Amino acid sequence: MVIQASSSENLFEGLPRIIGLPGCLPVRPEYRRTPLAEVCVPEELPPYLLLGSLDRVSFRTTDDGWSARWIGRVADTYVEARYERATRRLELAQVWRGIEGGTSYTTSNDFGQAIQMLYLPFPETWDRAMGPRLEGSYGLKYVPAGKDQCGFTGIPDGGFKTLCVPVPVARLADLYECFARLSCDPELAAPMGGRLELRVSAVNHVTGRGPAWMENPEWLFAESFEANGLLPLERPLLETANNGTNAWTVRRLVYLALVQVPFSGVEFVVERLAARGLIRRRTDAADPGPGIEFDAFVGPAALDLQGRSVAWMDEQRVCRVFYLLNSDEELAKGGVERMATAVAQTEEEARELIRQAALVSVRQRNRLASVMGCDECAS
Repeated sequence: MVIQASSSENLFEGLPRIIGLPGCLPVRPEYRRTPLAEVCVPEELPPYLLLGSLDRVSFRTTDDGWSARWIGRVADTYVEARYERATRRLELAQVWRGIEGGTSYTTSNDFGQAIQMLYLPFPETWDRAMGPRLEGSYGLKYVPAGKDQCGFTGIPDGGFKTLCVPVPVARLADLYECFARLSCDPELAAPMGGRLELRVSAVNHVTGRGPAWMENPEWLFAESFEANGLLPLERPLLETANNGTNAWTVRRLVYLALVQVPFSGVEFVVERLAARGLIRRRTDAADPGPGIEFDAFVGPAALDLQGRSVAWMDEQRVCRVFYLLNSDEELAKGGVERMATAVAQTEEEARELIRQAALVSVRQRNRLASVMGCDECAS
C-alpha cells in the first residue's frame, strides 16, 4: 500500500527547512597578542594553535629569534614554529599522528599567512589516513578534498571539515541535546557549529543482490517511513542504470546535520555522536550491521554550501545512497542566507521547530494509518 495525498492535502506542510544547532566553543586562556618579532615570553604566543595547546616548556628565545611547540591530545601530534627576528621569517610545520602535514615559510609578524599556506590545498596525506581510520570504526563515508577545491581555514584552528549526519525526525531532539552538552564538554578542544537542513535524498536498492524484501516496493515504502519518520516522496520506482543494473529507488526528504569543525576536532565530535547512537559504530568487522541509509559522511570545508551532491554504495554493492546538497539556485546564492537563518535562531525557536517536525511526522503517520484502515475494510 502506498498513500496518495490529494491535490488539496500537503502532508509535508509545516516541515522546517532549517534548524540551528548550538555553537560549541572551547574555553581557552587569553594571551597578549604581540607581533612575532617582539615575542619574548610564552604568554605572548597563542595558547592553542592548529592541533594542540602550547607546550610552555618547549619555548626558547634568543636575540635572534624564538621557537615553540604546540602538542595535540593524540599521539605524535604537534605544531612547531621557528621565527627569525631580523628577517621576520616564520617556519611553521605540523604533524598529525606521526604524519607530516606540510611546512610553510612566510615573512610576517603574525601566524595568518603561514596557517593559510598549510591548507592550500588541504594535506592529502592526512585525508588518506583519516578516511580508512573513520570508515573502519564507524558507519561513515569520508570524502577527501580535491586538489582544486576551495576550503576554509580558521585562525588559530586551521583547516576545517564538514560533518554531515542524516537524522530521523524522532532523533532531532537528541541531536540538539548532544550539541548543547558538547558546548560545555570539558574535553572540547576545537570549535564547531552547524545546522539541520531538510534535503532531498534517494536510496537505490539493487535487485538480485539483497534480501527479498528489498524488491518489494510496498515494504520499501513502509521501511523508509519507519526509519526516517517522514513519508517517501513517491512510490518506490524500478530504475535501470546505464550499465543495465536495476534498482528500486526510494526518494525521501531527510534532515541532515551539517557541522563545520576543524580537522583536529573531527574524531572527537564523531565519537560523541556515536556514543549517543547518532552515528553507527562498526562493532564487528564480520557484521555489516544496518544499511547505509543513515550513515554519516565527512567532506571538505563548506561542502554543504559549495557541493552539488554526494553519493556512495555499501561494501556489498547492494545499496546506494544519494544526497542533493544544493540545487543550481542554491549554489548561485552561496548559502549565506541559510547560515544566517540558523545562527539567528534562539534555543527556544530551534526546539519549537523540532517539535513542528515531530508533529508533521505524527500527522503523516495518522494519515497512513487511516488509509491502511480503509484498505483493510475494503478487503
